[in-house]
Amino acid sequence: MTPDRKHPHVAVIGAGFSGLMTAVHLTTLSADLRVTLIERRPVFGRGVAYDTRDPGHLLNVRLDNMSAFPDRPDDLADWVAARDPAPAPHDFIGRGLYGDYLAAIRDRAVAKADGRLTLTPAEALALDRTAEGWIVSTSDGPVAADAVVLALGNLEPATPPGIDPALRTSALYVENPWALNPRSMADARRILVIGTGLTMVDTVLSLRAPGRRFVALSRRGLVPRAHSVEVLAPSDDVFSGGPSGLLAQVRAASARQDWRAVFDRLRRVARDLWRGWTPVERSRFLRHLRPLWDVHRHRLAPTIAAQVEALRATGDLTILAGRLTESHLTDTGAQVCWRPRGGQDAVCEGFDLVVNCTGPLSAVERSTRPLIRNLLAKGLIQPDPLGLGLAVDEAGRPLDVAGRPVPGLYAIGPLTRGAAWEITAVPDLRGAALDLARRVTADMTA
Repeated sequence: MTPDRKHPHVAVIGAGFSGLMTAVHLTTLSADLRVTLIERRPVFGRGVAYDTRDPGHLLNVRLDNMSAFPDRPDDLADWVAARDPAPAPHDFIGRGLYGDYLAAIRDRAVAKADGRLTLTPAEALALDRTAEGWIVSTSDGPVAADAVVLALGNLEPATPPGIDPALRTSALYVENPWALNPRSMADARRILVIGTGLTMVDTVLSLRAPGRRFVALSRRGLVPRAHSVEVLAPSDDVFSGGPSGLLAQVRAASARQDWRAVFDRLRRVARDLWRGWTPVERSRFLRHLRPLWDVHRHRLAPTIAAQVEALRATGDLTILAGRLTESHLTDTGAQVCWRPRGGQDAVCEGFDLVVNCTGPLSAVERSTRPLIRNLLAKGLIQPDPLGLGLAVDEAGRPLDVAGRPVPGLYAIGPLTRGAAWEITAVPDLRGAALDLARRVTADMTA
């Protein structure tokens, strides 16, 4: 496994949006680089979010802001324009269609790279430093590389507190909502969904059926807000200061104009604001304001929001605010108890199915992924102090147990949220992928 110094080799672990686009940029920025894209799932490029054919799963960003290339804003619009019928530029297209777009980018990049981009369907299990670079141990054998990019996406779902082990291992509990098969749930009439965010919406719309009732429970009972039907004029407000002052500024700006335009403006400066806050301010934001940020920032397509409201109006979907306290597997189903927000006495009810929609783990030390466990054991990574994935520097490089960036090791995506905060949506990730590819290319060709 002697390295080829004339043609450095970069291993990118993870082939969702971040990994795919980093690999694509690496192969186009330098004709000397070779890239191996390693993905444990059988699909390269789509990731979990865009690997769906459910017509109810729509993007929560308009088509005209979802190009995969920051310097080619019309790339997606041009691609869909060739389809029949062609969506309008301000439409919210299906996530499966967007997955097709990413697959087309992947296939075009593989062909253009002329052998310099290799797709390896395998799970990365371990990572070792050598005198020459790195060895990635995979389920399909070792891969030698001069540099490694961790594009791991979201970690596995987090099990909510209060889920009894017997229920958790039963057929009445779904830990990962992306793995459930709606056809296998035909007998479930009353379903509890833990979480009231975007994943809850996807789950309810996928499982809805005549006579079926849903209860969705979260600490605050907040549901994602809707995008405006019309495209809004952009806001030119200026935001600064800590979380408390920022909240006052947002409220004042929202009194003058549509709050959606305010949040769109705020999102563009969120990274700079986050980086200017002290650890105490960041912690205060996460504790008090994050739920409000999430439901206003990560919005629903208007048609999807209308469907959710219709389900609530008919009583088919009930949203509750409370804390899950305990659960039990019984002879007739699942008995679940929660304490309503602001109340003292627990409420207990029976359900035919419980679906966990609380989202992925962010505390890497709790992950069961072999690669994460391996990197932690070797001290090559450490958890972010606020529990937002990996501890990384402002360039997104993972910090080892001594707090130093590891030469030749890079990271991108949700696990770098501790440094960037806004790094989960395509409008943020596309720029990050290009920036990272430029950084890696410069390091490898210096």
